[in-house]
Amino acid sequence: MALRGPQYVFGDFTPDEFNQFFVTPRSSVELPPYNETILCDTETPEELQDVLSVTELLENVTLVHKPVSLQPRGLINKGNWCYINATLQALVACPPMYHLMKFIPLYSKVQRPCTSTPMIDSFVRLMNEFTNMPIPPKAKQALGDKIVRDIRPGAAFEPTYIYRLLTVIKSSISEKGRQEDAEEYLGFILNGLHEEMLNLKKLLLPNNEKFSVSNGPETQSVPEDEQGQGEGSEDEWEQVGPRNKTSVTRQADFIQTPITGIFGGHIRSVVYQQSSKESATLQPFFTLQLDIQSEKIHTVQDALESLVARESVQGYTTKTKQEVEISRRVTLEKLPPVLVLHLKRFVYEKTGGCQKLIKNIEYPVDLEISRELLSPGVKNKNFKGHRNYRLFAVVYHHGNSATGGHYTTDVFQIGLNGWLRIDDQAVKVINQYQVVKPSAERTAYLLYYRRVDLL
Repeated sequence: MALRGPQYVFGDFTPDEFNQFFVTPRSSVELPPYNETILCDTETPEELQDVLSVTELLENVTLVHKPVSLQPRGLINKGNWCYINATLQALVACPPMYHLMKFIPLYSKVQRPCTSTPMIDSFVRLMNEFTNMPIPPKAKQALGDKIVRDIRPGAAFEPTYIYRLLTVIKSSISEKGRQEDAEEYLGFILNGLHEEMLNLKKLLLPNNEKFSVSNGPETQSVPEDEQGQGEGSEDEWEQVGPRNKTSVTRQADFIQTPITGIFGGHIRSVVYQQSSKESATLQPFFTLQLDIQSEKIHTVQDALESLVARESVQGYTTKTKQEVEISRRVTLEKLPPVLVLHLKRFVYEKTGGCQKLIKNIEYPVDLEISRELLSPGVKNKNFKGHRNYRLFAVVYHHGNSATGGHYTTDVFQIGLNGWLRIDDQAVKVINQYQVVKPSAERTAYLLYYRRVDLL
């Protein structure tokens, strides 16, 4: 029973390759070929048993949301990897992500010289770089600042095995001369982990059963013609909503994995057309993208309300080429345990250029998703506790340019009962006010929230 698909052997770069890949800025060099990559057509019985063991673990895993106190460690940046380092620190600070990767066994190169899951293996290794740190007794937490100052970070390290994923997994992120983007990289990671877990699921299916592998949520844009769907690609049913109104609802095939169990949500996009049934499409997301261009948007709440506002769609035509008036509205159908909000600061122009929106957007530590943002069918099914979130990480973009800049991260550390600011290998303690305080030198780009009832 061979596990099909590309499998990789991880070796070391030559000194010349290492200097070019990790020391020279990526904007001026091309990613070197990863010469150690090979395809393995079959596994040894021992290797196959390891793969099956991991597969069965993932099928039966229970996501753990309990906060974990880890000794903080900075990440060494010898190249242009701040967007990766900033993302990794936010993911390490995410308890269900940490517990999931710690649940999977860590194998050495000797034990598993060949792997079909390079991304899973790399993130298991990453989480094992961090050690537990005792949580101070509640009585001492009142001293707060004094306890924080007495705790030192662990030694900084360079996660080269994470950087190498860009060479073994095809991605537009690795193209020469591109501006690296933390939100795009987060999508690359979550989609990659999701897809590897889907491929493992295939091993537990009988030989005559198949399912299509989804590459995870890619975008929240809605097709101009919602009715031209490919046959067999989606489930479709008629739904009776409030006031006995019916709508045709479509949902793309999307199989659940532990990654979607942590970060996966759904939005409902409804198209309204006079004298026609409402047409609704359920779309999955890992990051909820918030447009902040409007002059009326000054807070995250403003951006969320703008997201669900009904809008007219111009130039919509039927299959007979007749232009009709339609409108569209997006609502939140399913809220994930970890809600990542993407403040869309990089605006692409018609000429092909890109500009950064420098404006300040206020965001709260405690966020409530109001019922008005939810789809009609789920408003009464979401208890208030399921709609309350607390901030645990912020990824910032520094600089005024959309084609350059720097990324840093603030994370909440349960063992310190406070916040850390991490800039590559530099780690320092800050207070909560510094996290939400507007700053001219940096702007919040990605906001990571956890559901309060799971804290």
